[in-house]
Amino acid sequence: MSVSIYAQEEKKIEIINADFTYINNDLHPDYWRLIGNVNIKHNNTNMICDSAYYYSSKERIEAFKNVKLFKGDSIKVVGNYLEYNGEESIAVISENVIFTHNSKTLSSDKITLNIKNDYAYYNTRSQIINLDEMISSNIGEYNIKDEIYKFIDSVIFITKDYSIKTNFLKYDIKSLKNYIKGPSKIQINDQIIYCENGFFDSQNNKAEFYQNTKITNDEYSIKADTIFYNNITKHSIAKNNIQLRDSINNFILYGGLGEFYQKEDKLIIYDSPLLKLFSDKDTLFMSSKKFIYTYSNNNKVLQSFKNVKFLNNEITGRCDSLSYRISDSLISLFKKPIIWLDEYQVSSDSIDISYFNKSVNRIFIKSKPMIISKEDSLSFNQIKGNIMTGYFKKNKLSHLDVNGNGQSIYFLNENNKQIGMNYIESSNISIKFQDNKINQINYEIIPLSITTPYNDIKLKDRYLDGFNWRNNEKPKNKKELITE
Repeated sequence: MSVSIYAQEEKKIEIINADFTYINNDLHPDYWRLIGNVNIKHNNTNMICDSAYYYSSKERIEAFKNVKLFKGDSIKVVGNYLEYNGEESIAVISENVIFTHNSKTLSSDKITLNIKNDYAYYNTRSQIINLDEMISSNIGEYNIKDEIYKFIDSVIFITKDYSIKTNFLKYDIKSLKNYIKGPSKIQINDQIIYCENGFFDSQNNKAEFYQNTKITNDEYSIKADTIFYNNITKHSIAKNNIQLRDSINNFILYGGLGEFYQKEDKLIIYDSPLLKLFSDKDTLFMSSKKFIYTYSNNNKVLQSFKNVKFLNNEITGRCDSLSYRISDSLISLFKKPIIWLDEYQVSSDSIDISYFNKSVNRIFIKSKPMIISKEDSLSFNQIKGNIMTGYFKKNKLSHLDVNGNGQSIYFLNENNKQIGMNYIESSNISIKFQDNKINQINYEIIPLSITTPYNDIKLKDRYLDGFNWRNNEKPKNKKELITE
């Protein structure tokens, strides 16, 4: 059986037609000249041209002008010049070549077709152009049986949904999957994606990107080990070593898992996320269970949920949830918020921080605000009121205004020894700080002031209503910020 197949494949070239045949042993003893409507057949392959040279001793053909090569019903190649080696079943077609197999058409200046092995390749700039896509490269290979192209060197792939620039693209026509390898740049809508490995599933409009993956658009850039993208839902999932960078607003958000909703202009980062908010002289670190970043209509908001903790060199804090409205530079803390400014603990039902010009500018403390500093295990200086506003200079608290129902407890010292406790009530209190210490207290209205000698202080009088010393909750360093 194998012998008969071999014999069939190696049969002689057949001259099916030629209007004129010239044989001249003096002028061209090595070949016959075939002129007009030439039709040549070999191993189930038909070759048609205007004229040809037939080298019978070598089973070789040279064909000229209006060359057409057909194999079965699926392969058609046209060009202006053909060299055919019958012993190897290899055809080289050049000059304005069009190669067609099933639904795909490749144009090139030169294509080599291995008819026996169902294999084609080229090494000149060539391209496929269909209604909805264009692919071009300097080198290419095509496995005809499996319908797989390999485009190599300066590859450009353009579809109605995305474009790719790479040096290697494997194009599987049957599965409609495209594989890229090496440094590659993909543009999808307004996003540019860089990766060094990945594939596109054109049938399902999905893609996966690996190795040094990065997405960039006008709003942010994202790095991750792997990104999965759905072009129908415009939804992406990023995994491992995520970095979301907003260079305009100067922050980086890290995490292990991310979801991006392009239609909603929203990104969500999970899995031990960590935020770095940069300023000129300091960096604010923040962690929580989840961050949500929305950026529609120039209204950028960064939200943080569950067990929020943050710190820099000047301020430390925590709360249940937080919102950073980037457009107006306001950080809002909710649900038992608390911040520490050097030795001072500041707590309230809600706290707003003005983070203007990349530094803390003011804090707005409303609804049951209280400031506490510790003297010793029993003695705490305390200030409370209806509303408090703190002002900063160079990230340091410079003064604090207390408005409405102001109350304070302050322990008096002499020669490093406590001598008494001063209790004051006043509607409005203004406090100035120097070197992170209270330097001066001013009262708009003559206050009610009660001074009690230290030995006469009763335990119940030591604390204002709502007192809660929460120093054990204070994050000590950046390592403590990571949420388990």
